[in-house]
Amino acid sequence: MIYARHFAALAAGLLLLGAAGCQKEPESTAAQTAGPCKPDAAEALAGKDRISDEDAKQMTGATIVRQLKPGDPATMDFRQERVTIETDPATGKIVRAICG
Repeated sequence: MIYARHFAALAAGLLLLGAAGCQKEPESTAAQTAGPCKPDAAEALAGKDRISDEDAKQMTGATIVRQLKPGDPATMDFRQERVTIETDPATGKIVRAICG
């Protein structure tokens, strides 16, 4: 009799665990509102003076801005809503700007 109760409790627990695994995890708010970066607009930033994150977002349509110096380490994951801007610290000029 005791085994039957333990078995029933175990079975119920496994069913609940299995059902919880089927739930879709909600996307983050940033991912829900993210717009794709415009590659032509990003490339047009090269050679210009360093710009703020807000200006970069407005000019490229990106919702995430990553500012780097040439040679800085960066992840290689592609994010369509991100613009990566490399700025030369000596001149303050944008060396490269790419989407992703």
